[in-house]
Amino acid sequence: MIAERLQALRNYMASKNLDAFIIPSTDPHQSEYVADHWKLRAYFSGFTGSAGILVVTQDVAALWTDSRYFLQFEDECKDSEVSLYKQSIPHAPEHVAWLCDSLEKDATIGVDYRQFSKSQIDYILSFTTPKSIKLQNKPHFAKEIWTNRPNLPNFEVSVHPLEFSGETTASKLAKVQTEIQNQEANFYLFSSLDEIAWLFNIRSRDVDFTPLVTSYALVGIEQTILFCNTNRFSENVIAVFEKLNISIKDYDSIATILPEITSGKRIVTDASSLNYACFEAVNGKFIYQNSLVKQLKAVKNEVEIAGSRNCMIKDGVALTKFFIWLEKELATKTISEYKIGRKLDSFRQQQEYYTGESFPAIVGYKGNGAIIHYKAPEENSAEVSNEGILLVDSGAQYKDGTTDITRTVWLGGTPSEKVKTAYTGVLKGYIELDQLQFPEGTTGAQIDAFARVHLWKKGLNYPHGTGHGIGSFGMVHEPAQGFTTGPTTERGTTPHLPNQLTTIEPGCYVANEFGIRTENIVLSKEVNTTDFGTFLGFEALTLCYIDTQLINIEELSNNEKDWLNNYHQLVFDKLSPLLNEDEKQWLQQKCKAI
Repeated sequence: MIAERLQALRNYMASKNLDAFIIPSTDPHQSEYVADHWKLRAYFSGFTGSAGILVVTQDVAALWTDSRYFLQFEDECKDSEVSLYKQSIPHAPEHVAWLCDSLEKDATIGVDYRQFSKSQIDYILSFTTPKSIKLQNKPHFAKEIWTNRPNLPNFEVSVHPLEFSGETTASKLAKVQTEIQNQEANFYLFSSLDEIAWLFNIRSRDVDFTPLVTSYALVGIEQTILFCNTNRFSENVIAVFEKLNISIKDYDSIATILPEITSGKRIVTDASSLNYACFEAVNGKFIYQNSLVKQLKAVKNEVEIAGSRNCMIKDGVALTKFFIWLEKELATKTISEYKIGRKLDSFRQQQEYYTGESFPAIVGYKGNGAIIHYKAPEENSAEVSNEGILLVDSGAQYKDGTTDITRTVWLGGTPSEKVKTAYTGVLKGYIELDQLQFPEGTTGAQIDAFARVHLWKKGLNYPHGTGHGIGSFGMVHEPAQGFTTGPTTERGTTPHLPNQLTTIEPGCYVANEFGIRTENIVLSKEVNTTDFGTFLGFEALTLCYIDTQLINIEELSNNEKDWLNNYHQLVFDKLSPLLNEDEKQWLQQKCKAI
């Protein structure tokens, strides 16, 4: 099937005199998770991971992705001609240099400008121009190949109410309009779906796992346009927006309205998210900056923080009931990884304001846990028994917040010292970063190593960043702060600020043997002020027991034991009032002091 699709693409390329085609994972809004309509890279390659770039020539089909997906690629593409090119740095555009080296002078590369940001096209041009290699915009290249391609989503749009958002749309727009005036501009153009959802307090279900609305937004001082099909809005929502001078225009009309309304105007935008088709459609002058809304929404208000705390209690109750169920069931039978993931979701469904998972649950038994973004297939997934190790990474979307948690549990038998050494190093790394005190303005790349140092001492490591920002009923992987090993990514260069939600998730993986990860969401906050300035620290918000069976207790310092005991006491105190007596006793045993 993949061979036929690639051949059809090559036939199209030959008919258009294209020597290569680049197909990214994204949509016109640079989204991480995309609507089915935009899953072009998966369609032509067979690789379903959320990150990767496919490059097709007449001779080669090459896919670049990072180490989180190497094992997944080998499984999904083992029978196809698609070759894996391993990225040394996640999300790095290493394919560009390779392709330009492979092509002759005056060659032509096909792309869909809607799927590439202004910054990305500028980067590609820096390599193609010296060799006189041309780019051609081919926005409808898949039309005759992917004949049953899903339509763009058209679900109803709902308002995210003040009781959950904590700030009105008018207040948020006023901040953007102030920035427009400060820049002596006329408009601010937004294309990132999470930024638009936050700014207008709107939500829908256009994208799997993320309550976003497919749209663009052009904010002006006196007039604001939301480009999103009008039939998606109720009359009440339209009336509310009209009072705020917000007009709703059909999504595709941006192609004709943008050139006219921006003629001779100054437009503020973020070049890293603005797609190149929109860039070419604007007739005015651009002022580029790191998106104001991205910065604003990363710092949570009091209502969002309270919502997150409430979510963690609900999520903790669901997880407690789930692990009790799992333990009981495995005592008498085996259960597939897939069914375990569905059962976990069923416990979350019982919680107030639950709307769905925040990403595909990762349930990895034994060696499958080493596949960092593993997704258990519905058919023939591994059967889990009451022995060995199980990694469960999952999250939920609630109207009052978003969750993301990983726990690794021992199901029975005698664990090897290899497993216990890795598990203890991961836990010590989590505690190290959780307890860190650091100056305000410190970036993720500066402190990522604190989560790794105990693993490094054992000659161990992990091939992914240590954490990411998280939204409020928004994206589970929210820009911009986080922890990563190098300064080449946004998570590595963005300073941490008070009142941000970020995950801490060190891990350790041995192919075909086990995967270990411990992950909590933490809240950054001011913890100290000295002559050297304000210092920040973290507060763990996630509430779920940490399995102590795999810990080499003698390797924990007294401080680390105190942290774990205090955390477990917090988990029990917060969750036990919502559990029955049997559940309380079970949780009390799991949270027993060490």
